[in-house]
Amino acid sequence: MAIRTILAPVAGTAIDERVMATAFKLAKTFDAHLEALFVAAEPQDAIPIVGEGMSGLIIEEMIQAAAKETEKREASGKVTYQAAVKDSGVEETNTPTSVAKPTCTWRKDSGREDETVARRGRLFDLVVIGRDPKEASASLTFDAALMETGRPILVAPERAPATIGEKVMIAWNGGIEAARAVTSAMPMLRNAKEVTIVSVGEVPYGRACAKALAEQFSWHGVEAAVVECPEAGQVSNTLISEAEKCGADTIVLGAYSHSRFKEMILGGVTQDMLSKCALPLWIMH
Repeated sequence: MAIRTILAPVAGTAIDERVMATAFKLAKTFDAHLEALFVAAEPQDAIPIVGEGMSGLIIEEMIQAAAKETEKREASGKVTYQAAVKDSGVEETNTPTSVAKPTCTWRKDSGREDETVARRGRLFDLVVIGRDPKEASASLTFDAALMETGRPILVAPERAPATIGEKVMIAWNGGIEAARAVTSAMPMLRNAKEVTIVSVGEVPYGRACAKALAEQFSWHGVEAAVVECPEAGQVSNTLISEAEKCGADTIVLGAYSHSRFKEMILGGVTQDMLSKCALPLWIMH
């Protein structure tokens, strides 16, 4: 598998700048085509449920206000996109090129952002997305990208790093989600200068250990160091600490090995890493 197409949702918020910086960096790394997608909410869907006593005039005013907000967000998102195009020097085109090189385009769709990103994301090799738990719509779109596209997602950190995918750390627990994440990240792992596989605690019975994964990597031409850590305290803290030790610029992680609902309520490695980690996270469910 190669990463030839990348989808990056743009919402006209503060998250856009980090998403565009990260997405364009990856497009140049993989010689991939990047689509910046803005989803314009239908005005009637962007207002609260209308009460029986609400007049037609008030409803019309609310719809107009929602439409203006959407226009404002689109303009803001496009400015961020155009600035990233200029800074990166990536060519804009809607047509595949005969020579592999990074390209980009802007696309506008209408509807619900989460549903559109889920539908469109299934057509791409990778989805680059930001996450802001304080904004409900962004959280819904993030969940849709992770849980409903069947594609790996790259979570853009608050500050875009100087490099992505040069020194990669894999958080390995031998689970299905981790295996999927590793397989999806293989194009990045093959090009990485350093790869480190980190496991925390005992690998559950019936699962392959980190050393076994490193052995299999040799068939892909990937050399990987293995670090096996005892389980002490929160797993996420150990993973972040090990990432710092090996100088990782990206972490590959299987998402929600336990029930997503359980992790949201009780906490878990995925939730903790999304909240605490300052590095790009390549994750897959």
